[in-house]
Amino acid sequence: MTAQVHIRDVVAQTQVMDGDSLLTPAVLTRIVTAVLAAQRAQQQDEEARRRDTQVGGGDCGCHGRAGGRP
Repeated sequence: MTAQVHIRDVVAQTQVMDGDSLLTPAVLTRIVTAVLAAQRAQQQDEEARRRDTQVGGGDCGCHGRAGGRP
């Protein structure tokens, strides 16, 4: 079925996308999961680095004496 359409004035905003760049919900979920896991790993590394380089404030097990002997 064919119809004729006559338009006098058209005002529109358009956005062009590359159809190949669209992600399926499953692929997007996989990407988000991977990014969140990487972010958690980075935070854990930073916390471990901070603990490993911290001076004082920790319990060295030495009970206030040099050499760690009670």
